[in-house]
Amino acid sequence: MAVIEWKDVYETGIVALDKEHRGLVEEINRLYEAVRDKRGKEVLEDILNMLTSYTVDHFQHEEKLMAEYGFPGLEEHRAIHKDLIEKVQEMKSRAESGTEDLARELLKFLRVWVLEHIIDVDKQYGPFLESRGGRFIG
Repeated sequence: MAVIEWKDVYETGIVALDKEHRGLVEEINRLYEAVRDKRGKEVLEDILNMLTSYTVDHFQHEEKLMAEYGFPGLEEHRAIHKDLIEKVQEMKSRAESGTEDLARELLKFLRVWVLEHIIDVDKQYGPFLESRGGRFIG
C-alpha cells in the first residue's frame, strides 16, 4: 500500500511536469515502504541523492516554463524552491552524520510538503501555462 495515491487533484494540467511529480510520489512511496519495513536507513542515501537531482532538474524545468510564458508568480515560486533545496541539503548533511530516524522524518516532511506544494502552489501555474501553450508544453 502506498502512502500517497496519485489523484486527479494533484494534476497541474501540464503533462511533462505532472509526470515528474508522479515520479517523485513513486519515490516517496518507496521511502514509505522502506520505513514501514524498518529499512529506512538502507534507502535514505539513495532517496536523498534522488531528491538532490530532482530539486535541481524539476525546479529548473518548472522555472524555465514559468519564465518563458511570463508566469507572474515566478519569483515567489523560486523562493519556495530555494527553501526546499536548502532543507534537502540540511537533511543530506544530517544523514552523513548518522542521525537516527531521519528516514521517518524525511518521509513525513516530503509527504506534507509535496502534496501541499502541488495543490497550493504548483496548481497556480497550471491553468496559466496551459492557457498560453497547452497541456503538452515543456
